[in-house]
Amino acid sequence: MALADTAELERLIGREALSTLVSTCGGLAIPIPKRPPLRGPLMDLPERAQQALAWRYGGTTLYVPKCDGAARAARDAAIRAAYDAGESVQSIARRWRMTERWVYEILGRVDAPEAAQGTLF
Repeated sequence: MALADTAELERLIGREALSTLVSTCGGLAIPIPKRPPLRGPLMDLPERAQQALAWRYGGTTLYVPKCDGAARAARDAAIRAAYDAGESVQSIARRWRMTERWVYEILGRVDAPEAAQGTLF
């Protein structure tokens, strides 16, 4: 089974195709045929991305990472930005379908290395 990291896949097929691949196949091991067109969930990819996957991984099974950590980090950054822009915690919680307590938990995390270090005085 071929294991590819997201950076390698992004270089190979592009960010938009990678997003489609992760959303449809994230966490799955997908057999890649040696020649396009690819079948199943891979047929939603652009032709160029199908060709690149077949060229690089054809004849093998590719494990597609789920990218949960990156998606969570992007969500948390969006929540922080909304809060910093003046949106209420209640509104953010409704929009993201989470509890207010969880929004406060996300907002309370230390994001920047400078903030984690603290100050001397």
